[in-house]
Amino acid sequence: VPTHYIMMLALPEEVKSKYDVSSIRQLLISSAPARKDLKIAIMDYFKNAELWEAYGSTEGGLVTLLRPEDQFKKLGSIGKEIFGTDRIKILDEDRNEVPDGEVGELFYRTPMLFKEYLKEPEKTKEAFFGEWSSAGDMVRRDEDGYYVLVDRKANMIITGGENVYPSEVESVVGAHEAVKDIAVIGVPDEKWGEAVKAVVVLHDGYEPSKELEKEILDWTKGKLAGYKRPKSIDFIKDEEMPRTPTGKILHRILRERYGKWSEAQ
Repeated sequence: VPTHYIMMLALPEEVKSKYDVSSIRQLLISSAPARKDLKIAIMDYFKNAELWEAYGSTEGGLVTLLRPEDQFKKLGSIGKEIFGTDRIKILDEDRNEVPDGEVGELFYRTPMLFKEYLKEPEKTKEAFFGEWSSAGDMVRRDEDGYYVLVDRKANMIITGGENVYPSEVESVVGAHEAVKDIAVIGVPDEKWGEAVKAVVVLHDGYEPSKELEKEILDWTKGKLAGYKRPKSIDFIKDEEMPRTPTGKILHRILRERYGKWSEAQ
């Protein structure tokens, strides 16, 4: 999980320098979108290791794999279909296939594909399109057949009628030197419907301030379209960031914490 690598790489240099990691030859990252700057930092620290990136789900097993030799060539990708994956479809809301380069929901067939959610027929129905299943992830396929994980469908922000995928914003803001970890969510906004908010954990040595918030917001100029840029930043402590037991950030909990209409009106 990316969070595990973030925690390791955030250790002080005097701590990291105590350990010889030259014997580590294989690394895997999966379960959540990995920022480009994070993957570069991983490969820089574990210089002798090959980095693999896998995409899959409990419901379907492994679906795609990005091999070490493709990391720099396709740095933002989750690779191609793994052996055993029958085929992948990228579908729009009307369940039509989208052309390469366009974002849609990823559907797949694999030998490990589950049959149903126990005693949850509606959830099962939502997860299937005929023999194809989806874990609710949005992707696009490039001209070389590599897949790019855009974000969870449920995490998408709609601001002023435009779709914003948090992972794109997180990748830009997360590259700022002060940012240790980040989650981007939509919060209620009377004018735009939703406004983009960044929830940030800072590296040691940085203190929350209006000046730092402005610096980070200014950092996004020219790197993101105006409607994708965060309108505000909240700084929180690492332990305040809601996560699953495996370390994945729970955007849903943050939306509940920051985004209730009753609190905004």
